[in-house]
Amino acid sequence: MKDALDALHDRLAPAEEIFFTWLTRVFVAATLAGSGWIDDAPPLDIAAMLVAIYVAVRVATQFGRLAAAAPLRHRALRAMFAVGALMVLGLSFLVVLTFVERLALSAVG
Repeated sequence: MKDALDALHDRLAPAEEIFFTWLTRVFVAATLAGSGWIDDAPPLDIAAMLVAIYVAVRVATQFGRLAAAAPLRHRALRAMFAVGALMVLGLSFLVVLTFVERLALSAVG
């Protein structure tokens, strides 16, 4: 049993590295985007959205790497794993963005 868990961990490690590397970048992009909305200054909004779009495009391009690093053997399951990881990254962006926006609204109001 321990050998099976070690083997799964070894197969999952590359996918974790990709996921958590991009998770921190997604958090930073969401914080910047949420912060850009605080002041309602158009240049800040534009800059924040450009950063968010850039990170979104870069995260989407990681699909192949995530699918290749998935700890599963079947091709369809690898694709589902990659889609799930991208969905979690996207939802993380929305959660942090909403949190920063609500925090700003509570501080202002």
